[in-house]
Amino acid sequence: MAESYYLTTIQHGIEVATTLTKSWFRGQPVADRPLQPRMFREEYERRKRTLFAGSRPDLELETIDDFRRYAPTLTEMALPARDDRLGWFCLMQHHGCPTRLLDWTENALVALYFATATVSEDKDEDGELWAMLPWELNRVADGEQGMPLPESRHLRYLLEQPFWNGTDEALAESLKLPSGPVRCPMAVTPSLFFPRVLAQAGVFTIHPTPRESTQSIASALPDPKHLVRYVVPKQSKAILRSQLDDLGFNDMRLFASLEALSKWIVYGHRIVAYGAPPPPPCSGPVPAPAKEGAGS
Repeated sequence: MAESYYLTTIQHGIEVATTLTKSWFRGQPVADRPLQPRMFREEYERRKRTLFAGSRPDLELETIDDFRRYAPTLTEMALPARDDRLGWFCLMQHHGCPTRLLDWTENALVALYFATATVSEDKDEDGELWAMLPWELNRVADGEQGMPLPESRHLRYLLEQPFWNGTDEALAESLKLPSGPVRCPMAVTPSLFFPRVLAQAGVFTIHPTPRESTQSIASALPDPKHLVRYVVPKQSKAILRSQLDDLGFNDMRLFASLEALSKWIVYGHRIVAYGAPPPPPCSGPVPAPAKEGAGS
């Protein structure tokens, strides 16, 4: 488990944001959940073991095929090209379909917003905020720092893996990867073709199919300078969410939809009265300027 600290105040959140300025962040409303994409979580692993017993056991490919088949009939927006694997994964992830992508953000307070769920069953659970140095994750994955270019063979491996009808070793050989199969997730930056991705400063990690030899993000980044976790106690969630709303981190601005606008309005109606407080003195008052002619 990564090194962990408690985060209980908005000042803590701002300190994290202004200290770990090159990190990516992920907020989870329930603590101790693995940093694992939805497609590879236990709920889908169980389905793979049961629904497809005796037939094609590839729920991931079934999901991709179904989404690409029906999507053109349900939207007038321009869809990714058929061979734009990352574009389709981003589109699916954006609309709530399980993929091998995991959502992150470049803004720590956006992540803290997601960690402070105050509705449904998550309000009674501790949340958590993760901070990860993406360059270091990519150095572990492919030996290079920085974001992978579209022609990166390591990235292509992770994008092609769901479609490959063969062994991981054969896929690596077809892409001329001297180090063999990619065993570690990679950090990738998406095209900003959705207002919501831009509003949330959204970025992703893309994960290999789980094997005994694959690495989790936590095992790949043991140094707390590269990966650290902040636990948000359940009793701190409500005040943190209220303060984040005051700072402009709310449903309307982060989700950019009429449904999100409605949620923001309803949330605002929780305040039935307001009395203006005295302004905070911060570092103390500024002396009044001396009157002209004083002391002459």
